[in-house]
Amino acid sequence: MPLPAELLPPWAWALLAFAALPAALVLLQGKLLFGRTWVIRRTDPGPAAARRHTAAVWLARPGGVQLQGWLTTPVGGEPPRRLLLWFGGRNENVAWTPDLAGWLPDDCALLAFNYRSLGASGGWPCEAACVADAEAAAAWGLARLALPPQALHLAGRSLGTGVAMQLASRLATAGRPAASVALITPLKSLRAVLRRNPMLAPLTPLLRSPLDSVAAARALNCAVLVLLAERDSQVPHAHSHTLVAALRHAGAAVTVHKLAGTDHRSLARTPAAMQHLGGWLLEESAAG
Repeated sequence: MPLPAELLPPWAWALLAFAALPAALVLLQGKLLFGRTWVIRRTDPGPAAARRHTAAVWLARPGGVQLQGWLTTPVGGEPPRRLLLWFGGRNENVAWTPDLAGWLPDDCALLAFNYRSLGASGGWPCEAACVADAEAAAAWGLARLALPPQALHLAGRSLGTGVAMQLASRLATAGRPAASVALITPLKSLRAVLRRNPMLAPLTPLLRSPLDSVAAARALNCAVLVLLAERDSQVPHAHSHTLVAALRHAGAAVTVHKLAGTDHRSLARTPAAMQHLGGWLLEESAAG
């Protein structure tokens, strides 16, 4: 006959809690990895903000899941010829991305959706679901703007670089490669980041969302921009450089910039970084 709960000794409770931890991490890891929305961190809207229009949009996914997003398009001139699809970092509500659009070339629209369970998006996040959502978002955005597949550009920050790389690999393998990929503080894999934490390292074999960007890099030969923070305690520069080497080995043309006075958290919304991204996209347009 089992002992009543109140008769269990303290060490037994500790043992039960320790045994339950891996199971809890397996069940909850999607939410733990992709995070939750704490605040919407706005930034300088950029010099072209007055020439932009933003619309709240929704993307319907299987199972009744609805993803919340924003589409920002140029106004007062020619319709957009390119679409930049943005993937946020952990805990990032992408409602701020219309500010980023003000730094982009006049021919470029910007689309971003909150991951599952972030903001007003429904569902439960994991790598498989979020990459499938990303592919659907790309198709939706191109169809909405009547653009061909080669008009698609991808950009991501931190965790979002892993999603962007997985989508880029999937599209390239399917014969519909993205025109370019911009990576801000990119990780080589989520597993490699977690291994840096002594408490989490033993649990990495249980990880179901590895976001292995180095493996994804093998399929890419497009133009790639990599922006690094001067100080980054979350994604070491060595991780990003490993990814850069893999991309170059695959034939991608990679441009790398490290921005002074920035850290992992601040880089994506630093005016200098947004200028780099907008200027690089302008150069890519001229080269194409």
